Amino acid sequence: MIENHLLEYGERIKLDGKDKKIIEQLQKNAKQSISQVARKTNLPRDVVKYRIKRLEENKIVRFYHAFLNPSKLGFPLYVYAMFSLYNIEPEEESKFVSFLRQHPNLIYVAKTSGKWDFCIGVCARDYKQFDEVLREIRKKFTGVLKDYEAMPIIQEYKYDWMADLIE
Repeated sequence: MIENHLLEYGERIKLDGKDKKIIEQLQKNAKQSISQVARKTNLPRDVVKYRIKRLEENKIVRFYHAFLNPSKLGFPLYVYAMFSLYNIEPEEESKFVSFLRQHPNLIYVAKTSGKWDFCIGVCARDYKQFDEVLREIRKKFTGVLKDYEAMPIIQEYKYDWMADLIE
């Protein structure tokens, strides 16, 4: 994972209807050619190309990604796990995050606010492997972890569709 793909905060970028049409098409299918996006948005190809480049430069479009189906790859168990930590020093938190990011079974890692400090997405072949992953985290960070909760994903209904939020 490249650092500049991660969520970052900053000043709001003003978008218009043309940008929204382009973003909608990219969210439907990021593999489309610029010509296909231009045709579907009724915008000139050069306009689409320029605006996509601007959306990327402004980090509105962070990256293009193949959204894989874990079950079809032999990982039918997909679980979000939330962790609450004791008040820890930044150096210890950095070690925790580094460990989570390098773990092959963890496909999502986010720092959160509220009851839970971190949320991770775990892909596992079965409950035994899932339990091993959580035990590994708990054993390595015994003095850091206060509490955790696991939520297996049964069915997804929506994923990262932000085009409707654009004003």
